[in-house]
Amino acid sequence: MKKLAIAASLVALAAPASASAHGKDRAPAGAGKAHAACKAERSAIGKDAFKAKYANDRGKRAMKRCVRQRVRAARQACKAERTADKAAFRAKYGRGDKKRHAFRRCVRQNIA
Repeated sequence: MKKLAIAASLVALAAPASASAHGKDRAPAGAGKAHAACKAERSAIGKDAFKAKYANDRGKRAMKRCVRQRVRAARQACKAERTADKAAFRAKYGRGDKKRHAFRRCVRQNIA
């Protein structure tokens, strides 16, 4: 009985680690840079003003909403730039022979 309980607890502990190993909890490109920018903004304007600007109705998740807003704005700017001239966009932001991951690199560079 003890062996069964130990085995069940080990399986239960291993399940969350294997779920996150598949990349389902990955942050979007540029989220780290956006988080740093939001932290700088929060320290510049103060915590209360930052919460008033970004928090939800209950006064929660201000940092998450700030990061999301910055990433979303960068994605929109990159999407517009890519739509204007796709070949120039890949040449500017892409890496390697095949100029891959241009959109991700554009988003990381355009986080304000």
